[in-house]
Amino acid sequence: MKGMPGIIVALLLVFMPGVEAAAQYAQLSRKGTALYSGGTELSPARMQELFRSVGSFSYEDWRNASRGFNAGKGLLISFGALTGAGILTTGIGAVGLMMEGVAVGIGTVFFAPLAAVSGGQVDIGYRSKFAGVATAGVCMVGAGMLCMITGMAVYCIYKKRLDTMTAECNAFRETSLAFGPARNGLGLTLSF
Repeated sequence: MKGMPGIIVALLLVFMPGVEAAAQYAQLSRKGTALYSGGTELSPARMQELFRSVGSFSYEDWRNASRGFNAGKGLLISFGALTGAGILTTGIGAVGLMMEGVAVGIGTVFFAPLAAVSGGQVDIGYRSKFAGVATAGVCMVGAGMLCMITGMAVYCIYKKRLDTMTAECNAFRETSLAFGPARNGLGLTLSF
């Protein structure tokens, strides 16, 4: 019985680092490409330590998935802007084409009878200056939509990988033995 306090202290010294490490990473959450534990962002050094203890993924896997996630998000944002600009350009081109058509129609209505009375030829050459604008807008929308689809695929793939890594880190629990308050008083607690 005299050696019991010494044994308890020895057990605490042996198992407390494991208890602290398990508690440190008990609940992880992910915002973007950052991992948070208890509301504080994990540093790269702490993330490397975490992934070394989990074992299935490495910190380099996390960094690669983070790069892919950011690339997908960048593609979505940049080509979404291109698509929006293309829609605006297409609208400007369409309005321009409509206004040119109305002008040519009105001109024909007024000048065709005058030319017929005077015996001259009426040249109704319709050379649109807005056809190129409308065509460029349609091309911008098409290219933007294709690249947005690609960006969405990249974003979703790497978001899923980051979510999988986070879930695996949350599922990982170390087995630890601790001495302290228990349900029925003081005692040794085995956590796994």
